[in-house]
Amino acid sequence: MNINRAFVFLIILFSFVIISCAYVKKDVVQIPCIIADSVTYTKDIAPIIQTNCFQCHSGTSNISGIPLESYTELKFYADNGYLYGTLSHSSGFIPMPDGGAKLNDCTIGTIKKWIDTGTPEN
Repeated sequence: MNINRAFVFLIILFSFVIISCAYVKKDVVQIPCIIADSVTYTKDIAPIIQTNCFQCHSGTSNISGIPLESYTELKFYADNGYLYGTLSHSSGFIPMPDGGAKLNDCTIGTIKKWIDTGTPEN
């Protein structure tokens, strides 16, 4: 009888060890991002757009027909809801970046804050 209890105990202990050693994917646990109190086009938004959008939305390679190189051009799409709709992959919008992965939540949150605070330039 004691051998059976010891065997069951070892099986349970072994199960806990196996479960606790399971691989935890990094993407499952996300560290919350911190969005600045003041988000401006020049400081925060222009670098995001240059890195993620200029391949298709700049004068040198504007295959989209939608230029996003200047504050005025981007503000137009921010004000009419198109910028946030496409980047957040909202229903009724063409998801951007085209053919690429959706931007991370922190980046989209930064753009949303910029829009919600009136799209300040500097």
